[in-house]
Amino acid sequence: MRKHLSVLMLYVRSTLYKFLLLMLAMAAVQGVLFALAFRRAEGLFELNTIMHQVRPDIVSAACFLLLCALLCLTGCEFGSKSGYTLSRLRISRQMIFLWQSIVNASFIFMLWAAQVGIALTFCGIYTIYYPQEQAAMLVFYSNSFLHNLLPLSETGVLVRNIALLCAIAVSSACFPVRMRRGEKPAAAIAVALICVVFFVRPMGSFIGNAMLSMVTLAISAYAAHAVCSREASDE
Repeated sequence: MRKHLSVLMLYVRSTLYKFLLLMLAMAAVQGVLFALAFRRAEGLFELNTIMHQVRPDIVSAACFLLLCALLCLTGCEFGSKSGYTLSRLRISRQMIFLWQSIVNASFIFMLWAAQVGIALTFCGIYTIYYPQEQAAMLVFYSNSFLHNLLPLSETGVLVRNIALLCAIAVSSACFPVRMRRGEKPAAAIAVALICVVFFVRPMGSFIGNAMLSMVTLAISAYAAHAVCSREASDE
């Protein structure tokens, strides 16, 4: 068990500090945009209008892509030779792949939680100056990006978000393995771009959300199968 914890902590340490800097940058950029929009509003703009001017969709998408790049490059051995450290632990490559997928999923979930927290903080600041009942709930329903980020009553979107999280976590774990073999890591790039382009969907898009989930999961599952079967044959 200690060897597995060592693998887990290796991946966490490789990403944690860079991830925290990325979250601080995301909060700072959106904080500045919110302050500017709030100052211009002077009580004339509704919360949804202010949140639209903050453009959390663009900022969050940029941070998501940067995080995906960070997760993909972990283990590629451009800097530290993590592959040598992992080989000394004598853990199967499939288990190493599984642990990296779990760590990737955790960081993606924390990005989601950070963006939700930032949006809720802005809602709280707005209601301090301009009291409004259920302001946060209303803006999460009326703002397309925020509704897709945290669907309050649309279970299908929540299931889709979980599917996207799993797909990007697994496909980004495939990236360093394929890079070490000199192969093209197309799955991670494809899943990341699909998530960014098709994430915001109109309310009630059950078929579209289902298709998005199935496509991304199929791509990541195929990539994972190819990686694990190749790793098993090499051992």
